[in-house]
Amino acid sequence: MKLRYALLSDIHGNLAALDAVLADLADWPEATLLDLGDTLYGPLDPRGTWQRLQAESATRRVLGINGNQDRDVIDGTSSTTMDYVLDELGAAGVRWLQRRPASVLVDNLVYACHGKPGDDTRYWLEDLDDGLRALGDIHADAAGIAAEILVCGHSHIPRVLTLPDGRMIVNPGSVGLPAFRDTDPPHAMQTGAPLARYARIEATDRGWLIDHRAVPYDHEQAVEQALDRDRLDWAQWLSSGWA
Repeated sequence: MKLRYALLSDIHGNLAALDAVLADLADWPEATLLDLGDTLYGPLDPRGTWQRLQAESATRRVLGINGNQDRDVIDGTSSTTMDYVLDELGAAGVRWLQRRPASVLVDNLVYACHGKPGDDTRYWLEDLDDGLRALGDIHADAAGIAAEILVCGHSHIPRVLTLPDGRMIVNPGSVGLPAFRDTDPPHAMQTGAPLARYARIEATDRGWLIDHRAVPYDHEQAVEQALDRDRLDWAQWLSSGWA
């Protein structure tokens, strides 16, 4: 059996981007789809995204974990966008999120979390002042995890990093939101292109083969959805990849 995994993260309810990624994965039908969280929150199409992932699970193995904004949906934190998401999902959609863990070890090979181990609100790889965190700190967060490859999301920035012990950490970037601005602390994450990003990883006799993919899609559809819900910030991020 080929050990192939498609890493999708931070879909943020962007069905148009998800559909483009799944179409790109048509030549990898046996690959496990591993969703790294922040899946449904956003002013786009949370219900359609949830239903699309459920449909995909009929034809391949689909595993998912929750991120910080999945927890926000479960908690029902009130805002105009959150009220829209909860109305779209209903109780069944929230229950779907509630069934997902915060982290998972897949096939005793791949460890997945959203942010960094034990904290889905922190970036595992990025330091907001220095670009990357110190390698020793990144490595310390991987202590005790018995896996050949470690995967995370949250920052929306595609990366691959090798630890001193030879293990690798992969962030596939964001399927549905190529840039964002946050306030705690104030910072921006941006890729500079309105593309849907994900990664393929495969165990080979040479080691793990990692393929970062950037897929074009009809991002103007997502922009219009954001504008319809008065999220001008999301419209800018989706249209350009800049924040």
